[in-house]
Amino acid sequence: MLRTILTQRISVLALLLAFPAASLARTNNPPAGMTGSMASMGNTCMNCHSNTSGSGSVQVLNAPANYQLNMIYDLVVRVADPVQVGAGFQLSVEDSVGVHVGTISVTDATNTELNLSDANYINHTPAGVGQSVTDWASLSSGAEFQARWQAPASDVGPITFWASGNAMDNAGANTGDIIYLSSLTANGPAVVPAVSEWGVLVMTLLVLTVGTIVLGTRRPELA
Repeated sequence: MLRTILTQRISVLALLLAFPAASLARTNNPPAGMTGSMASMGNTCMNCHSNTSGSGSVQVLNAPANYQLNMIYDLVVRVADPVQVGAGFQLSVEDSVGVHVGTISVTDATNTELNLSDANYINHTPAGVGQSVTDWASLSSGAEFQARWQAPASDVGPITFWASGNAMDNAGANTGDIIYLSSLTANGPAVVPAVSEWGVLVMTLLVLTVGTIVLGTRRPELA
Protein backbone atom coordinates (compact mmCIF):
# COMPACT_ATOMS: atom_id res chain seq x y z
CA MET A 1 0.00 0.00 0.00
CA LEU A 2 2.74 2.45 1.01
CA ARG A 3 4.74 1.57 -2.09
CA THR A 4 1.73 2.28 -4.29
CA ILE A 5 1.18 5.72 -2.69
CA LEU A 6 4.87 6.63 -3.08
CA THR A 7 4.79 5.56 -6.73
CA GLN A 8 1.74 7.75 -7.38
CA ARG A 9 3.34 10.76 -5.71
CA ILE A 10 6.54 10.32 -7.69
CA SER A 11 4.51 10.11 -10.90
CA VAL A 12 2.65 13.33 -10.09
CA LEU A 13 5.93 15.11 -9.23
CA ALA A 14 7.50 13.94 -12.47
CA LEU A 15 4.51 15.28 -14.41
CA LEU A 16 4.78 18.69 -12.73
CA LEU A 17 8.49 18.90 -13.46
CA ALA A 18 7.93 17.95 -17.07
CA PHE A 19 5.30 20.66 -17.60
CA PRO A 20 7.03 23.80 -18.88
CA ALA A 21 7.10 26.52 -16.20
CA ALA A 22 7.12 29.21 -18.86
CA SER A 23 3.71 28.08 -20.06
CA LEU A 24 2.32 28.87 -16.62
CA ALA A 25 4.13 32.21 -16.44
CA ARG A 26 2.70 33.14 -19.80
CA THR A 27 -0.83 33.55 -18.44
CA ASN A 28 -0.17 34.23 -14.75
CA ASN A 29 1.81 37.37 -13.83
CA PRO A 30 4.13 37.72 -16.83
CA PRO A 31 7.46 39.40 -16.04
CA ALA A 32 7.55 43.19 -16.24
CA GLY A 33 9.59 45.03 -18.84
CA MET A 34 8.84 42.95 -21.93
CA THR A 35 7.57 45.64 -24.33
CA GLY A 36 10.84 46.29 -26.16
CA SER A 37 10.97 49.83 -24.79
CA MET A 38 13.91 51.79 -23.43
CA ALA A 39 12.76 51.11 -19.86
CA SER A 40 12.57 47.43 -20.79
CA MET A 41 16.15 47.66 -22.09
CA GLY A 42 14.91 46.10 -25.32
CA ASN A 43 13.59 42.96 -23.64
CA THR A 44 10.46 41.44 -25.16
CA CYS A 45 8.23 38.42 -24.74
CA MET A 46 10.53 36.70 -27.25
CA ASN A 47 12.86 36.14 -24.28
CA CYS A 48 10.59 33.28 -23.18
CA HIS A 49 8.55 32.50 -26.28
CA SER A 50 9.54 31.37 -29.72
CA ASN A 51 10.72 33.95 -32.23
CA THR A 52 8.34 32.79 -34.96
CA SER A 53 7.29 35.37 -37.54
CA GLY A 54 3.67 35.87 -38.52
CA SER A 55 1.34 38.11 -40.48
CA GLY A 56 -0.54 39.54 -37.48
CA SER A 57 0.00 42.64 -35.38
CA VAL A 58 -0.39 44.41 -32.06
CA GLN A 59 -1.94 47.87 -32.06
CA VAL A 60 -2.61 50.57 -29.49
CA LEU A 61 -5.97 52.08 -30.39
CA ASN A 62 -7.47 55.42 -29.23
CA ALA A 63 -4.06 56.92 -28.46
CA PRO A 64 -3.84 60.68 -29.07
CA ALA A 65 -1.66 62.35 -31.68
CA ASN A 66 -1.09 65.16 -29.15
CA TYR A 67 -1.78 64.43 -25.50
CA GLN A 68 -3.43 67.09 -23.36
CA LEU A 69 -2.26 67.67 -19.79
CA ASN A 70 -4.04 65.49 -17.21
CA MET A 71 -6.38 64.15 -19.89
CA ILE A 72 -7.63 60.55 -19.48
CA TYR A 73 -7.44 58.25 -22.49
CA ASP A 74 -9.17 54.86 -22.64
CA LEU A 75 -6.90 52.74 -24.80
CA VAL A 76 -7.43 49.39 -26.46
CA VAL A 77 -4.56 47.00 -27.13
CA ARG A 78 -5.53 44.73 -30.02
CA VAL A 79 -3.59 41.57 -30.84
CA ALA A 80 -4.52 39.84 -34.08
CA ASP A 81 -3.25 36.89 -36.10
CA PRO A 82 -5.00 34.87 -38.82
CA VAL A 83 -3.76 31.46 -37.63
CA GLN A 84 -3.47 31.73 -33.83
CA VAL A 85 -6.34 31.38 -31.34
CA GLY A 86 -5.68 33.64 -28.34
CA ALA A 87 -3.44 36.34 -26.93
CA GLY A 88 -1.75 38.12 -24.07
CA PHE A 89 -0.21 41.58 -23.96
CA GLN A 90 1.86 44.13 -22.07
CA LEU A 91 1.84 47.94 -22.38
CA SER A 92 3.95 50.80 -21.05
CA VAL A 93 4.12 54.56 -21.72
CA GLU A 94 7.50 56.31 -21.65
CA ASP A 95 9.16 59.56 -22.60
CA SER A 96 12.05 59.89 -25.04
CA VAL A 97 14.63 58.68 -22.50
CA GLY A 98 12.66 55.72 -21.17
CA VAL A 99 11.09 57.28 -18.07
CA HIS A 100 7.53 56.10 -17.41
CA VAL A 101 5.14 59.03 -17.75
CA GLY A 102 1.53 59.59 -16.84
CA THR A 103 -0.48 57.00 -14.95
CA ILE A 104 -1.63 53.62 -16.23
CA SER A 105 -4.68 52.13 -14.54
CA VAL A 106 -7.05 49.18 -14.88
CA THR A 107 -10.63 49.49 -16.14
CA ASP A 108 -11.24 45.75 -16.62
CA ALA A 109 -9.99 44.00 -13.49
CA THR A 110 -11.08 40.60 -14.74
CA ASN A 111 -8.97 40.52 -17.88
CA THR A 112 -6.15 42.98 -17.11
CA GLU A 113 -3.96 43.96 -14.18
CA LEU A 114 -1.03 46.15 -13.30
CA ASN A 115 2.07 44.01 -13.33
CA LEU A 116 2.72 42.65 -9.85
CA SER A 117 6.44 43.40 -10.11
CA ASP A 118 6.18 46.88 -11.65
CA ALA A 119 2.90 48.81 -11.79
CA ASN A 120 4.20 50.94 -14.66
CA TYR A 121 3.23 48.03 -16.91
CA ILE A 122 -0.27 46.69 -17.54
CA ASN A 123 -0.85 43.19 -18.90
CA HIS A 124 -3.34 40.33 -19.20
CA THR A 125 -4.61 38.08 -16.43
CA PRO A 126 -5.17 34.32 -16.77
CA ALA A 127 -8.88 35.08 -17.18
CA GLY A 128 -8.01 37.61 -19.87
CA VAL A 129 -6.13 35.02 -21.87
CA GLY A 130 -9.06 32.64 -21.55
CA GLN A 131 -11.47 35.35 -22.65
CA SER A 132 -9.27 36.10 -25.67
CA VAL A 133 -9.68 32.50 -26.81
CA THR A 134 -13.45 32.75 -26.38
CA ASP A 135 -13.68 36.05 -28.30
CA TRP A 136 -11.05 35.30 -30.97
CA ALA A 137 -13.40 34.42 -33.82
CA SER A 138 -15.94 37.14 -33.07
CA LEU A 139 -13.18 39.79 -33.05
CA SER A 140 -11.92 38.80 -36.50
CA SER A 141 -9.07 36.57 -35.30
CA GLY A 142 -8.04 38.95 -32.56
CA ALA A 143 -8.29 39.95 -28.92
CA GLU A 144 -8.80 43.36 -27.35
CA PHE A 145 -7.62 44.46 -23.90
CA GLN A 146 -8.63 47.68 -22.13
CA ALA A 147 -6.18 50.09 -20.48
CA ARG A 148 -6.53 53.63 -19.14
CA TRP A 149 -3.76 56.23 -19.30
CA GLN A 150 -3.80 59.67 -17.73
CA ALA A 151 -1.42 62.14 -19.31
CA PRO A 152 1.13 63.91 -17.10
CA ALA A 153 0.40 67.29 -15.51
CA SER A 154 3.22 68.97 -17.43
CA ASP A 155 4.53 68.84 -20.96
CA VAL A 156 7.28 66.20 -21.08
CA GLY A 157 7.68 66.27 -24.83
CA PRO A 158 6.98 63.31 -27.09
CA ILE A 159 5.87 60.10 -25.37
CA THR A 160 5.64 56.57 -26.74
CA PHE A 161 3.12 53.79 -26.18
CA TRP A 162 5.07 50.51 -26.23
CA ALA A 163 3.07 47.30 -26.70
CA SER A 164 3.97 43.64 -26.89
CA GLY A 165 1.38 41.10 -27.99
CA ASN A 166 1.62 37.34 -27.77
CA ALA A 167 -0.58 35.62 -30.36
CA MET A 168 -0.70 32.09 -29.01
CA ASP A 169 -1.66 28.67 -30.27
CA ASN A 170 -3.15 27.69 -26.87
CA ALA A 171 -1.10 24.51 -26.73
CA GLY A 172 -0.01 25.09 -23.13
CA ALA A 173 3.68 25.64 -23.93
CA ASN A 174 5.93 28.57 -24.72
CA THR A 175 6.59 27.32 -28.25
CA GLY A 176 4.32 27.92 -31.21
CA ASP A 177 3.52 31.48 -30.10
CA ILE A 178 4.12 34.59 -32.20
CA ILE A 179 5.28 37.82 -30.56
CA TYR A 180 4.33 41.17 -32.10
CA LEU A 181 5.73 44.55 -31.06
CA SER A 182 4.63 48.10 -31.74
CA SER A 183 5.47 51.63 -30.67
CA LEU A 184 3.27 54.68 -31.20
CA THR A 185 4.52 58.19 -30.44
CA ALA A 186 2.33 61.10 -29.35
CA ASN A 187 3.58 64.66 -29.24
CA GLY A 188 3.10 67.11 -26.41
CA PRO A 189 0.09 69.41 -26.16
CA ALA A 190 -0.67 71.33 -29.34
CA VAL A 191 0.26 74.98 -28.90
CA VAL A 192 -1.89 77.70 -30.48
CA PRO A 193 0.45 80.50 -31.63
CA ALA A 194 -0.08 83.73 -29.73
CA VAL A 195 -1.08 86.75 -31.80
CA SER A 196 1.14 89.75 -31.14
CA GLU A 197 -0.12 93.34 -30.87
CA TRP A 198 1.28 93.99 -34.33
CA GLY A 199 -0.62 90.98 -35.61
CA VAL A 200 -3.87 92.29 -34.18
CA LEU A 201 -3.21 95.72 -35.75
CA VAL A 202 -2.47 94.24 -39.17
CA MET A 203 -5.60 92.07 -39.06
CA THR A 204 -7.71 95.08 -38.06
CA LEU A 205 -6.34 97.23 -40.89
CA LEU A 206 -6.94 94.37 -43.34
CA VAL A 207 -10.56 94.05 -42.30
CA LEU A 208 -11.08 97.81 -42.54
CA THR A 209 -9.41 97.92 -45.96
CA VAL A 210 -11.53 95.11 -47.35
CA GLY A 211 -14.66 96.74 -45.95
CA THR A 212 -13.79 100.05 -47.58
CA ILE A 213 -13.19 98.44 -50.95
CA VAL A 214 -16.48 96.56 -50.80
CA LEU A 215 -18.44 99.66 -49.86
CA GLY A 216 -16.69 101.73 -52.52
CA THR A 217 -17.65 99.37 -55.32
CA ARG A 218 -21.31 99.15 -54.48
CA ARG A 219 -23.64 100.34 -57.25
CA PRO A 220 -25.66 103.46 -56.46
CA GLU A 221 -29.27 102.79 -55.73
CA LEU A 222 -31.77 103.91 -58.33
CA ALA A 223 -34.17 106.66 -57.31
